[in-house]
Amino acid sequence: MIPLLGTFLCWGSLYVVSKLALETIPPVTVLALRYLVAIPALFLLLKVRGALRPVRREHAGTLLAIGMLGYFLSFCLQMLGINRLTGSVSSLLGAMNPIFIPILAAVFLGERLTKEKIGCVMISMVGVVLIVGVNGTVDVMGAALMLLSVFLWSSTSIIIRRLAGAYDPMQIAMMAMLVALPFTGAWAAVELRSSACTLSLSAVLAVLYMGLVGTAAAHSLWNYSLSKMDASFCSMFYPLQPLVASILGVLILHEEITSNFLIGGAVICCGIVAAVRSGRKDA
Repeated sequence: MIPLLGTFLCWGSLYVVSKLALETIPPVTVLALRYLVAIPALFLLLKVRGALRPVRREHAGTLLAIGMLGYFLSFCLQMLGINRLTGSVSSLLGAMNPIFIPILAAVFLGERLTKEKIGCVMISMVGVVLIVGVNGTVDVMGAALMLLSVFLWSSTSIIIRRLAGAYDPMQIAMMAMLVALPFTGAWAAVELRSSACTLSLSAVLAVLYMGLVGTAAAHSLWNYSLSKMDASFCSMFYPLQPLVASILGVLILHEEITSNFLIGGAVICCGIVAAVRSGRKDA
């Protein structure tokens, strides 16, 4: 439970911090810089803990799929989508993993898709809609990029389950980033030819936060959670993302707290409590 909550506290904060970095740095370049910060941090943590293991040859294909689908394609598309959308729309679309993960888990992992799980997802998503809403015209391309990113990350979350117990969750995250980094770096190099990039103090601090907290810590916690609990159960906590993003938007960006925010937050909490009870029944 605690690793799951920590995961979404970290990821929820990224919607605010990403906007700060994107003010002066192109989107894919931001992702490449995140990985350059996160990879050494994960390596040092693994060495200190003595948890670094040699990679088995039979796992090479799985790690390649995780790196390419999740840490390269999914997160490049996510950054491009966030760059085109408002924070509220981005957080809403980013919280749609619960729609994909239980279905994919049922198809590929044989996990039960119970009525309780479906009901919890629906309750939580109602809360998400109440909080962020969708007002005005939404950039169609940005929305499409975010939805494709969500689907690819949901697929990646299912693939990660195949390595449960084989490696430390931090090592899985680090190896996947190592796979993704050359491709992300090449895309960033092309991007910088036509886009201006200024490393302001706020942008540098934002990238450091995204690399250490939003990437290294969050993805390690997420992979650990997937190794211990059903992917469909883990996915039910995704609505926490827009809740955290909304709170930080108020504190950092001075956004107004609305009645929809309060009602939506209460609905999300109800969905999470129901999800916990459902998970205990399955266990």
